[in-house]
Amino acid sequence: MKNSVFKNRALRSKIFAGVTVAAIVLLFGLNLLMTHLGLKGSLYIDMTPEGFYTLTELMKSECDFIDSELDGENKVTVTFCSDPDTLIDSETTRLTYFMALQLDSRYENLEVKTVNVNYNPTAVQEYKPTSLSTISPTDIIISYGSRYRVIGADNFWVTAEDELYSYNGEFKMATIIKSVTAKERPAAYFVTDHGETYFDPDNPSHPGNAECEQLYYLLLDRGLEIKTHKLSEGDVPEDCVLLIINDPKTDFVDENPDLDSFGYISQTERLDRYLVRDYGSVMLAKDFANSSLPVLEAFLYNWGFDFSSSRVTDPDSYLSSDKSMLVGAYDTDENGYAYAIYGEFAALESAPKPVVTNSGYITCSFGEAWSTPEHGTYSITRNYAPIVYSGDNAEAHRFDKATGDYTDLDKEASRLELAAVTSRVAVDGLTSEYRYSYLMCAASGEFFSNELLGEASYANYDILSALAENMIRSDEYASTDLGGTSLNSASPGGKPIVDVGIYDKENPNPYSDKKQINGSAKGWITAAAFVAPVAILGLGIFVAVRRRFL
Repeated sequence: MKNSVFKNRALRSKIFAGVTVAAIVLLFGLNLLMTHLGLKGSLYIDMTPEGFYTLTELMKSECDFIDSELDGENKVTVTFCSDPDTLIDSETTRLTYFMALQLDSRYENLEVKTVNVNYNPTAVQEYKPTSLSTISPTDIIISYGSRYRVIGADNFWVTAEDELYSYNGEFKMATIIKSVTAKERPAAYFVTDHGETYFDPDNPSHPGNAECEQLYYLLLDRGLEIKTHKLSEGDVPEDCVLLIINDPKTDFVDENPDLDSFGYISQTERLDRYLVRDYGSVMLAKDFANSSLPVLEAFLYNWGFDFSSSRVTDPDSYLSSDKSMLVGAYDTDENGYAYAIYGEFAALESAPKPVVTNSGYITCSFGEAWSTPEHGTYSITRNYAPIVYSGDNAEAHRFDKATGDYTDLDKEASRLELAAVTSRVAVDGLTSEYRYSYLMCAASGEFFSNELLGEASYANYDILSALAENMIRSDEYASTDLGGTSLNSASPGGKPIVDVGIYDKENPNPYSDKKQINGSAKGWITAAAFVAPVAILGLGIFVAVRRRFL
């Protein structure tokens, strides 16, 4: 009588042991696959009445350019700064994470990544504007090539009285993707027609190139193209996100102005239009001793800057024998604009310090309030904020024509403002979002010099880099039909919360509510979660029966 395989106990044990191991591995792999498909392939069933977990048709039409227009050389990358489990567990990140995953599954030229910045902070080092900047676990980085935006997860929501009011994630995500993928690369322009020191990318032998080398590389690091412009010849170009006026020697006046011409526009008026109409940004370094710029100084006065003609020295904090190479100080007001730019530096006792050479000082022309409503408006303000101070015991001396030196005392033993920023804050009429213009001024013609920006032990490069990063934001907005906060939008604020279960203060984990992504136990993922353990249990029973009775 021939022996059956199942009657050979040793062989039978080996076969079923192998089958058991293979089945467990297979089911484990199947479980992982189903989980992956649930995240990447949208196997979830959206049971929310708001349709939070489903891309709208408008969102799809806004983002279809990702595959139809981008060349595929780079991918739009959406990087979340926490692990998936943490993202899914948070009321502010879960919807955005799943929205990004849907975009990932829809578009070949978009990918989603996650990185735990608590355990691996260097993984996002390239997205930090300064060496000491921090990126939070709740931040989301949207990048394309060398261009990127870092935005907090709460910015995808509209809140009212500290509660979530509506989810504006589609409008925000589409807007930022449009911004970082814009075909026209944003540019920084050097003004050239007043004796400024500037970098000319079209003329390698231009003498200013060597003097502005560090500033040039700083701007390149911020993803900007470098160009030049003459204000005397026309308006600031449309692609300009940062205009640089580096130590002008002559005033901003035209040689032969046609004052009777209806269309005549002065150079300072062009600057003002750029800041007001185009929400532009300007960085200016001015030699405090240059007294031949009354027209420019009058323009700057209207923007909050009152320049002195006195030289600042510091008997306590200096690096040169004449005490004019000053070791600067930070603004330590945690509620101030400057602290938001370089708070990481200011919080460290051993932080590097800014250094300013041959500087005058600035006072705010708005008065002690440092803020004023724009003339003729009620909802637009101009806000002045110092960014670099002298030490507490600095002195300022007026120029004495009799001696040919700075001897007359102007200020004694005081902290003086060496550089400052005025920000213009307006509400965009189309999107109802805040729009900003920036004008930064330094009372030293050497503020952008290689000597200061190129010295690693000074904080100048980091501060200016972080400042530029903040000033050059220029988003291309998605259609307000998709969202936004405008009353003209088809869906103001995005998707309003109509089901209180989406956000309940009494529930510490709102997203554990059964009304969320699965709604009930009808989803594929729910079924798959039961299949693996049931199958393994059934296989175990089968093996036990075989061994017992065969």
